[in-house]
Amino acid sequence: MAKIEIDSQQALENLLVEGAPVLHEVVFQGLDLRRHSQHLCGIFLRGCVFLGCRVDTQLAGHLTEQGCLFYPPVPDKPYDPFRTGLYSVEELYDTFDPHAIDLTASYRTTTDFKIYASYRIPDDPEGRIRPVLVDETLARRIHDNSIADALDEFIDQFPHRSVVAVMGGHAVARTDKLFGDIARLTRNLKRKGFLPASGGGPGLMEATNLGAYLAPYPDEALERSLEILEKAPTFRSGGNWLAQAFQVRHLYPYRQGGESLGIPTWFYGHEPANLFSSHIAKYFENSWREEGLLALAKGGILFAPGGAGTVQEIFQDACQNYYTTYGLQSPMIFYPRSYWDGPEAAFPVYPVMQKLAAKGGFASLLAITDNLQEIEALLEAVSPGLSNP
Repeated sequence: MAKIEIDSQQALENLLVEGAPVLHEVVFQGLDLRRHSQHLCGIFLRGCVFLGCRVDTQLAGHLTEQGCLFYPPVPDKPYDPFRTGLYSVEELYDTFDPHAIDLTASYRTTTDFKIYASYRIPDDPEGRIRPVLVDETLARRIHDNSIADALDEFIDQFPHRSVVAVMGGHAVARTDKLFGDIARLTRNLKRKGFLPASGGGPGLMEATNLGAYLAPYPDEALERSLEILEKAPTFRSGGNWLAQAFQVRHLYPYRQGGESLGIPTWFYGHEPANLFSSHIAKYFENSWREEGLLALAKGGILFAPGGAGTVQEIFQDACQNYYTTYGLQSPMIFYPRSYWDGPEAAFPVYPVMQKLAAKGGFASLLAITDNLQEIEALLEAVSPGLSNP
């Protein structure tokens, strides 16, 4: 029997109103149960789990007597290990003031930076992770598990094979033609019912989420936004990189139909999460993040110019396709041709992919092109019948 997960007050109210004398295999997560203490103390709780719930002394005793697993809230941390949803821009950048005189100082007041600073040592030339005891390590693992759970719930709202990811360099400037091209591509894909996803950071990750964010607006909204963003070309522009993005968000507030997914990590916390992902699954552990993003993109992955990280993701995705790790194989599209194939290619990995795909039975899902419209057609062919959200 599958466990039932209760992670909202409404779900809790609905469960308790049924008046069942026994609750079996129920997981309660991130809830304040104190006002329901009397009710819960009158119920047999078989195999129930309580994660990060607030309880009073009476209920705590009852949970112990019933043999329930109970993980109390973890105090004094800038993050909630037992959170029940994904992050938003508003939550991570809660105190950022795009009009501040010192934009970098303003960013350092945000929840995003506070969590980063609890994990890695800011401004450390070696980028060292802070030494911690096992309690902090466990809290981070619980946090990442909670994010993974929330991410699964979010993805379940979308059609099968609708998630398409773009992998590419974090250092690609907003002024680069490639940045605009990727944004136009993901805008079109979003309008066709796909859910664009990225690593959630700057560069081509930002371009991916930007295109989806502006999908509900007329085409000229993207061109105007690119003009604004170009004033701070890369994330190394400091707080101004964020400020220009906030200006775009002010000019074009989020609208339904602009959903996209960003999956960044505090492991690379010096690269801020971009402001155009409607839903942000931010992890501590980069390995969880990379594996998860590749696994979720059942609609296909576009590999755009990048460095070692992008090359690693290519082979990781090829391995998933080769062994059909997640029950299906998905498209691997390389753009542009000159970056991935030929004597002048920066990383000529495409011939190797052809050999792997031929042996692994996914050659029909492998493509390399210089044409963005062809990319759209290839993805649509694998995921026909998607309806706009």
